[in-house]
Amino acid sequence: MLWFGRFLWPFLRITGLFLTAPFYGSSLIPNMVKAMLAAALALCLAMWLPALPAYPADPLSAIFTGFVQIAYGAVLGMAMQIVVAAFSSAGEIMGQAMGLSFAELQFRESSGSSAVLSDIMLWAGLLGYMAAGGPVWIFEALVRSFAHGAGVAPIASWSALASLGGTLFAAAIGLALPVMAATLCVNLTVGLTTVFAPSMNLLSIGFPLLILTGLWVLVAAIPGFGVTAQHLTTQCMGALGAMLPHG
Repeated sequence: MLWFGRFLWPFLRITGLFLTAPFYGSSLIPNMVKAMLAAALALCLAMWLPALPAYPADPLSAIFTGFVQIAYGAVLGMAMQIVVAAFSSAGEIMGQAMGLSFAELQFRESSGSSAVLSDIMLWAGLLGYMAAGGPVWIFEALVRSFAHGAGVAPIASWSALASLGGTLFAAAIGLALPVMAATLCVNLTVGLTTVFAPSMNLLSIGFPLLILTGLWVLVAAIPGFGVTAQHLTTQCMGALGAMLPHG
């Protein structure tokens, strides 16, 4: 029971992490590969981590402790979703500002349609998250979460995690702000032009100009995506650090 507990608790926490964390929880990775990877990592942690509690003889305690491990791992992974969600939200905001709300593609894996620019920005955020070392950092945070056994951090420290919701919206608006400002200037210019030239076709001139200007500004802002992803990853890891138990 002691050896089983040393393997089971890391395995359940890693499983919860794989359910929500970016890259680890990707649907492109087969579930069998995820299960084998989680078992291999849990086996390594069982031989390396300090003494973990044994598997309890009480079934109710075992079920409750297992549920806590899965939930805690899922919370750790969900915190890092802020990085990818910020980029995806920024893409959706930019697409709406550029008039791309009608440009949608139908994917086989999704039950509905999704904005094209939002998907592109989601992949950009995922690549930036990986380039900033996010997958390594999140796994290190999971390892450090076992510093005091299979317990979790006090609930009071979870306020740092809740504050990441504001960080998501602030980062999304900050990423989309250059495109929003450029499209606002184009809309004002085209609107004033139509006042003095009512015969000008807004659909044939205004929309192409709006889309091209937004795309040009977006391409010009690409070099700053890496810095933003690294900053968001650092903020998320700081929130996770406040959640982890300290000695």
